[in-house]
Amino acid sequence: MSDRLKFFRRLMSAFEGTSNPQRAVERGFYINLPNNPVGVITGKIALRPSSAHLLFGGIGSGKTTQLLLTQQALNELEDIKAIYIDISLFTDISELQSGALIAIAGLELIKTLQGYNTSEISDSKRIFERLLYGNSEIVTYHQPRPNQSIGGIGIGGMLNVGSSQAFTTTEKRENRSSVLQAFAKVSKFVNEKSVKQVVFLFDSLDRLRESQMFVKPVLDDAIEINKYGFGAIIVGSIVTLYTERVNIVKNTENFYFLPYLDVLKNAEAQQLFTDIFKVRDPEKLINQRAREMIIFNSGGVLRDLMSLTQAAIEEAYMDGSSLVMEQHAEQAIIFMQRSKTIGLTDLNIDTLIKVATEKSFFPRTSEDFELMLTGHILEYEYPRQRFAIHPTLVLFIQNKINTREFTNGFASG
Repeated sequence: MSDRLKFFRRLMSAFEGTSNPQRAVERGFYINLPNNPVGVITGKIALRPSSAHLLFGGIGSGKTTQLLLTQQALNELEDIKAIYIDISLFTDISELQSGALIAIAGLELIKTLQGYNTSEISDSKRIFERLLYGNSEIVTYHQPRPNQSIGGIGIGGMLNVGSSQAFTTTEKRENRSSVLQAFAKVSKFVNEKSVKQVVFLFDSLDRLRESQMFVKPVLDDAIEINKYGFGAIIVGSIVTLYTERVNIVKNTENFYFLPYLDVLKNAEAQQLFTDIFKVRDPEKLINQRAREMIIFNSGGVLRDLMSLTQAAIEEAYMDGSSLVMEQHAEQAIIFMQRSKTIGLTDLNIDTLIKVATEKSFFPRTSEDFELMLTGHILEYEYPRQRFAIHPTLVLFIQNKINTREFTNGFASG
């Protein structure tokens, strides 16, 4: 393997944005975010471990990394056990049902009871699993074997019969009531045996397509978990914070927003992204101008910073270059622009033009929220609240504006 390939592989790995964020933390790549609410959450849970907290933010804003760092900080306290849970590994988030979080929390509590295996715990585990996965069973059925005899009659006039087995999954699942009863039993056992306060960190719930599901069942489940003395931190989508704010406020005052970083207006955000390159590319294989282009066009979205950088690295390698130059960053930006313009409707484009020209945005419709959810429209909180279209879309939208102005001028002339 050539030294060049080794360098580029290592560089590609350093900017891996889709892998487990825990690896980035372990490799020393993490840099603390400015105005980070996680420090506040950690402090409040340390003071009151049984409290519940909600963390909202856009896709790619770094919520998972913040959860993992919170888990790390809480587990340094001698009387707290913080358990990180990726909900998507347990159930289909698009079909999340009432009691799912309770069942998952129950299974995680049982894992902490190593060496204890009573009939009540075993029964409770089965109840949790049945709610999450349903019942699977093997059914044996008999059918005639074709092609073994004429008319299905074999030697001696006996009917040839074969047997087959098939797996079937029934839709019968445990109800919320039985799950709550099982959770009460497991909780009592854990609270008696454990000297540590358990705090659950629920991730991936920002992927819920329907914001109402965050209130029912997610918040309802969290409240029940909280009643048994367990703390919880739950991640939610930015859209949920807008559409379900009233219901959220009714249930808890402990909710926080992790915004995108305004690299255009905020010097602290600019420095953070600059430091990311310093830590992950100490050999400076990515030149300064390419770094600046990537930072600006990321829009302050951490995931987009990683995606743009990797695309530029790939361009440089395929180009035969030993460095990542501005032309490689430019190609990466073009690729992202193309991916973001695919599927845009005329109504979407009208909205993007309005945000770009009027510098204001009041999300109300499902289409508005979808543009926020997909990162076409970005919301910033610091140094002041503002909305902007993703930087990679600026040229595309400007061309649309110019085309419309030309068409209107031609028509009026």
